[in-house]
Amino acid sequence: MSGRSHTIRRDGSWPERRSAPPAAFRELDRVRTLEVVAGEDGETIPVGSEGTVVAVWNGGEAFDVEFMRPVETLAAILPTALQLVERKDG
Repeated sequence: MSGRSHTIRRDGSWPERRSAPPAAFRELDRVRTLEVVAGEDGETIPVGSEGTVVAVWNGGEAFDVEFMRPVETLAAILPTALQLVERKDG
């Protein structure tokens, strides 16, 4: 048997680090692009295009947004490239 002893300490900040911050946008929120982004098939989505958030990835690290105009496409977009237009109630 070794003469070493071990102390286990609880880190009080663990729950805060474990929980993800709330996402900037939620599913079904209406958003507007703040920069040119690419659609899933390479379509160009211009600045100012409005779409609907259809999926939130990894607690808000990225969002799938569905666009109907000016092109019909789906795009995965970082939150820094989006602005809230209308919050979906819920």
